[in-house]
Amino acid sequence: MRSRKLVALLCCAAMAAGLTGCGGSDSPAPATTAAAAAAATEAGGADEAKEDAPAPAADEETFMIDLATNYAADGPAGIALEKFVADVAEKSGGSIEISLFTDGTLGSAADNYSSVASGDLDMAMTGLEGLDLYAPEYTFLDSPFLIQSQDHLKALLESGIGDSLKARYEENGFVTLGWHHRDVRELASNKEVKAPADVAGLKLRLPGMTVYVDTWSALNVSSTTVAMSELYTALQTKVAEACEGGYEQMTTLKLYEVQDYIAETEHVYEFVGLFINKALYDRMSEDQQKILMDCAAEDLAYADQLAEETREEYKKECLDGGMTLVDVDRDAFREALSDFYQSQFESKWTVTTYDEVMSYAK
Repeated sequence: MRSRKLVALLCCAAMAAGLTGCGGSDSPAPATTAAAAAAATEAGGADEAKEDAPAPAADEETFMIDLATNYAADGPAGIALEKFVADVAEKSGGSIEISLFTDGTLGSAADNYSSVASGDLDMAMTGLEGLDLYAPEYTFLDSPFLIQSQDHLKALLESGIGDSLKARYEENGFVTLGWHHRDVRELASNKEVKAPADVAGLKLRLPGMTVYVDTWSALNVSSTTVAMSELYTALQTKVAEACEGGYEQMTTLKLYEVQDYIAETEHVYEFVGLFINKALYDRMSEDQQKILMDCAAEDLAYADQLAEETREEYKKECLDGGMTLVDVDRDAFREALSDFYQSQFESKWTVTTYDEVMSYAK
């Protein structure tokens, strides 16, 4: 069964744009990096610690699990997931063994979501696409300029709103083990952007998320869709005039070579989830479920810490590369979007209200 799932996923990955093909009968190797290995060792994943690990209960089923993510093995999420794999193996006494596949090896983020929901993939860490695919009534959590801080987002996810989102996901076949606060999205361009008037008519590259396109369109932006692998060239040739994303993206793609300014819009506080197929989770003992939840809480907090630390490093690289930081009137953007927000809460985001969402910002 395990090899059948891997073959199916690998063939899907081969057909996805920008991904490496299956390469015949070879299966991809789980991700390992020096940084990830060091993190796992520091976290108690050393061989000495494993010798003292509890043995699985006699009546517990043993699980061999595949975990996929599009995030890099040597990035905050990848390093933290390597630690999660080691922690779960140790604390379960080997009754839960997880193979980690990073860097989009087993398909796109959308592929991973649908595969976990169907049971063709056991686990995945992925983000924005899930709201678009399974919970469009919760896309306010990713609406540009609506969420005002990382604390605001955390309060929402820890509230009844977050619980109802988890329940919505569970209806679609997967259980949320926890959230990782991955990045803060900024705007990069070749003109200074300080206020809403500055983005009118701007050819802005956006991911294909509906809430992104709709919200920026309400600001009179002319959005364009360009594959991430083609973004540098698109900006260089003026197919797109600007882009948005985290400092990690700007640094790894060397966008400081083709963009002059960073407007610190902080328009989206990006969060991703660690998910497991519900049918698989329900087969586990209560102790095994608790181990997964406890390890996820600890290791996703570690991922948050790494993301915060590396964000400043990536930002410095952008500025050292020649980009100029621009102060932005974020309140002006929110005011310009007030009618859009109101219409969305009345027609689409009906699980809550604007006033309730903003009450968690205090």
